[in-house]
Amino acid sequence: MKTQKPFNHFKGIIYGISSDGRITRGQFEEMKLWCQAHQGLCQESPFKEFFEEIKSILGVGIMTSEEIDEMKAILEKYESQLSDSQSAEARIQILQGICYGILADEQVNKYEIYVLKKWLEENKSMLDQYPFKEMHALLTDVMEDGQVDIKEEKELKNYFLEILKMEV
Repeated sequence: MKTQKPFNHFKGIIYGISSDGRITRGQFEEMKLWCQAHQGLCQESPFKEFFEEIKSILGVGIMTSEEIDEMKAILEKYESQLSDSQSAEARIQILQGICYGILADEQVNKYEIYVLKKWLEENKSMLDQYPFKEMHALLTDVMEDGQVDIKEEKELKNYFLEILKMEV
């Protein structure tokens, strides 16, 4: 299904950008870019309806926690139709979206790392596979002192970029 990958990426993006509790202008712009990039898939249902609901929220021009909650509800509403979210492929796509969402504001903070680590642990059946195992080990190491220093942030950004390059 050609809409699964964009759906899963968007799900991850929402999870990633909302992980630290604030939505920056850059993150908002990244969501709008996602919409522009996937407009061509909007001829077919149910992606068309999903896309229209997402776009109507983004069209307002601001992103509050209420809008993020609305988007999460929309994702949940269409998930069974647009994704096999339990598959390894879908989880990697969601992970890519999370990485993209975290990188959207060009900063990596401890709240984002905590939420990503929690998501990995919620998907523990994947923790013995690449890239989940390696990422979990890296996040555990980084969060050992409860902070993300400049060197660790650079290492995380580089690793996230590697995840984004994976073909799924």
